Formats: sequence, C-alpha cells, structure tokens
Amino acid sequence: MAMPALAEEKPKLERNDPNAVRCKRLTVTGSLVAKQRICKTNAEWRAISEQQNRDADDLITRNRAGMNPSG
Repeated sequence: MAMPALAEEKPKLERNDPNAVRCKRLTVTGSLVAKQRICKTNAEWRAISEQQNRDADDLITRNRAGMNPSG
C-alpha cells in the first residue's frame, strides 16, 4: 500500500509574483523587543501600502484645507 503524500508539492513562485507569500517581522507597539511575524501575499502587501498612502494624502489634504477635526 502506497503512502499518500502529506503535502502536495506546489510550484515555486517567483519572488515578485503577486501570489508569492512574504513574511515581515514587525515591532509590537509598546515593546522594545517583541516582534510579530506577519505573512501576506505580495498583492496584499501592495494593497496595504497603497491604502496607507491614500490615508496619508487625505490627512495632508484635510490639514491644508483647515478641515482637521481635532483643531
């Protein structure tokens, strides 16, 4: 009786492929030494970065227009 493979072999993705998974170690807020490992696809990391850029642009635009709600 043949043993089934425990995990199917997946084709190796190029490093810049949108579906390739990348892990980053991010510092935990409030800690000097704790790190958190977060893994996402390149496409997910790109979407997060683009959203952060849009949020920053929006904040700057509102500040320049004098529409900052905290002021």
